[in-house]
Amino acid sequence: MNEHPNAARIRSAYEAVARGDMATFADALDDQIVWHESMPGFEGDYRGRDEALALLGRVFEQTGMELNDLAIDHILADDSLAMVLLETTVTLGGRRQTSQYVDVYRMRDGKATEHWHLPLDQRAEEMLFAGSHLSDTET
Repeated sequence: MNEHPNAARIRSAYEAVARGDMATFADALDDQIVWHESMPGFEGDYRGRDEALALLGRVFEQTGMELNDLAIDHILADDSLAMVLLETTVTLGGRRQTSQYVDVYRMRDGKATEHWHLPLDQRAEEMLFAGSHLSDTET
């Protein structure tokens, strides 16, 4: 069975992130994407590809977080949505943690137009990020 084109597109984008290839990841995002972020201290809606990518850069810069591993468990997709169940291992503040997430994308013409980032364990996410970045007034 062939993978749906939206699943293949998102898979390729996540594989690019794992390789450190943010240009390929960026290419999967629509210019006008709305990025709904739930990461503690960075919660909010970010509009447009440039703002979404700037957010991701700020997360790593302000927290000092290092991405050690990114593994896709499963991708479900149809003509308008793609959902990724993934596991990441990060180092943050000298602590290494593995977490699971569901990322949901609204898709149009092979591009992500909207994104939601949902940790499966919100409490563990909050504990990981507690005290790791600048105050909310600086984000």
